[in-house]
Amino acid sequence: MNRITKSLKEANPRLKGLMIMMVVYMMVMVTTITSGATNQIDNYQETVAIHYKDGDSETKDYLVRQDTVKNVLEELDVELNEKDTVNKELEYIIQSDDLLQVNRIREAEIEEIQTIQSQTINTTGLHLFATEVVQQGQNGEVVNKLKVTYENNRVAKKELLSSTVTKEKTDTIIATGTVQPGAYFTGKLTTYGGDCKGGNGTSASGISLSPTSGVQGSHSAKLYYNGNSYYCLAADPSIPFGTIIKITNHNYSIESTAYGIVVDRGGAIKKNHIDIFNGTEAGKYFKGSTTKDVRFEIVSVGSGKNFWK
Repeated sequence: MNRITKSLKEANPRLKGLMIMMVVYMMVMVTTITSGATNQIDNYQETVAIHYKDGDSETKDYLVRQDTVKNVLEELDVELNEKDTVNKELEYIIQSDDLLQVNRIREAEIEEIQTIQSQTINTTGLHLFATEVVQQGQNGEVVNKLKVTYENNRVAKKELLSSTVTKEKTDTIIATGTVQPGAYFTGKLTTYGGDCKGGNGTSASGISLSPTSGVQGSHSAKLYYNGNSYYCLAADPSIPFGTIIKITNHNYSIESTAYGIVVDRGGAIKKNHIDIFNGTEAGKYFKGSTTKDVRFEIVSVGSGKNFWK
């Protein structure tokens, strides 16, 4: 500063004026720079590197001022909707390497169609030797109205608002005929006698069947059993011995509605084919020929081989 003063004294008036102006300018500049630097220090905020993830987007890295989460979001031009959430408190001071995550929440009402599966129910039927679809089922439908909450475009919660049945479910019912009172079938009725193994000696259930003396030596085609008389029948193995069967729509010279009892089997007697004992092949006790559309109905179910004892 002494040198500057000495130079000013020794300088000519014109140069002295220029030098004074330069000194004043330099002093002003120094004051301005010093004042600005002080101001910058007073308002200085450190910058930090953070990771930011918005909804289901990829995570990005940013260099931001170390400030509250609220201010950092404003700095990044992030707008929060009413239901959006942030993984940190808004007044939290962000730190270096922090992950700042905004979860985007939205709600919507939707309708879903729910299918109610039809079931198959197996039951016993009256149509013997047959399996019938008594009822054809169908799937049911229910329309569910839901409020769905999505978080970052993924379903976070579902709330059922209402349900409406738009199609009733019905089950498929399949009935398989079983031997029971009232069971029926249509089939073939033939006769057997002295030329058959069972008709010339003893039936499979132990009943005497003679081509000359009839059933149990009664000289009749009928078996007396429990106070009634019945024609002797050979039937399918599924029908127990002692089962009583009503016979109609035949062309034999017996009662139009006749009753027989199962006492025998036969190699050709299967399912809806019934044989009726007639003493001899020629027909000792009644006349007629094979009938194919005979109606048979189970009156009562027998107890088995020794039913008559």
